[in-house]
Amino acid sequence: MRKKYWKALVAAAATVTALSITGVTAMSAGASSKAVRTSPTFGVNATGTVEFWARDATSSAAVVLVPEFNKTHKNLKIVLHLTSPNDDTSQLATAIRAGDPPDLVGLNDIDVPEFAHEGALLNITKYVNALPYKSALSPGHLALATIGTQYYGVPYLSDLSVLWYNKALFKKAHINNPPTTFAAIAKDAKLITALSTPSKPVYGLSFAGDCQGCLGFVMLPDIWASGQHLIEGALGHQTANVLHNQPLKALLSLYAQIWAAKEAPADSQTQSGPTWGQDFGKGNIGMLPGDYGFFNTYLKEGLPASDFADVPLPSENGGHGSTFDGGDDFVIPAGAKNPSGAWEVAQWFLSKGVQLQYAPNGESPVRSDIVTPAYVKAYPYDAVALDTLPYGSVEYTLAYDQVFNEPASPWLKMFDEAVYSDNVSQALVIGQSGIQATLNSVTS
Repeated sequence: MRKKYWKALVAAAATVTALSITGVTAMSAGASSKAVRTSPTFGVNATGTVEFWARDATSSAAVVLVPEFNKTHKNLKIVLHLTSPNDDTSQLATAIRAGDPPDLVGLNDIDVPEFAHEGALLNITKYVNALPYKSALSPGHLALATIGTQYYGVPYLSDLSVLWYNKALFKKAHINNPPTTFAAIAKDAKLITALSTPSKPVYGLSFAGDCQGCLGFVMLPDIWASGQHLIEGALGHQTANVLHNQPLKALLSLYAQIWAAKEAPADSQTQSGPTWGQDFGKGNIGMLPGDYGFFNTYLKEGLPASDFADVPLPSENGGHGSTFDGGDDFVIPAGAKNPSGAWEVAQWFLSKGVQLQYAPNGESPVRSDIVTPAYVKAYPYDAVALDTLPYGSVEYTLAYDQVFNEPASPWLKMFDEAVYSDNVSQALVIGQSGIQATLNSVTS
């Protein structure tokens, strides 16, 4: 099972408090306040070594592809270092403070804004804008690496959310198509649960109800697809958009309705992430919002590939759906010894031929233009996620971890009140006040 997303989210709560990169160093802040000096040879035919730090949680492609790079580049070599999920950001902050950062980092994209706004990353705007495939890059990943119109990173790899559905159960319940609206999810969950027998219970929907990061990963895209965000405004002046957020209210009501009707298994309430998705693999769950990479879990659990498929996470009233633009961005720390080599490495990873190697090595690309009929045939689940990439999004804030990922986050408190206490109205009040207070504490 792919556990990288819940591991990273659990770790975020522990690392963000310790991060404290304010005033990293005067040198690094000064270096990143200006763009990399324009040079026609920057990122071209670089020499020496590139110290590349990749997260252990998202390392499968790097482990395979770095040796390939080293074999094909005579004068430039990558030295790969894997950072553990529990201290990837603190390791980076420590290295920057010490004046000895790596050259290139695959940084969890939700952590990029904090490093960028602390002046710890190089401004690579000119080089990002020059990429001929820039328009095909994940917009959410790019947004998290952006301050105004300036780029401090570029997408590296994706970790995307989708809605899984059991085709065999849908057929048995006489449901012709997967849901594209909240109302359809509610209707389908009821019809599928009605398939239960005394010896084999069947449930319409399963979710990770005690994993705040997992819930954000799969619920926020439903809201974005409906045209709303939970956090609005420029950094330093952000406001919570919760109390009168109609798609959020409808989504919380949907989960509350399914829970109250016992159309979700009881252990959804205590699912904290480590075994997320395994119950769907047993064949008695109709729908599961989750990671596109869960298909390996289903196959290991014995669910035939012909029995399941994924679709974009739907909006309230229909449309193109959305996905959480999770994963990593490439960033070059201020003070990097070989920034030109780092940019050459980043461009190599983003080339179409290398992007096509991500899926067979356990990761998802960040370029939507690699989806061809051949790709769809070879990697159908990833292709669904990548088709949604242009509509994917993020919540752009320095307070993401505090709002969504920490164990006592206002996001989880709101979800618990709405779903398990069946009080959506009070939940919205809790969410509005809690998220706003958190935003205020980060910017004060």
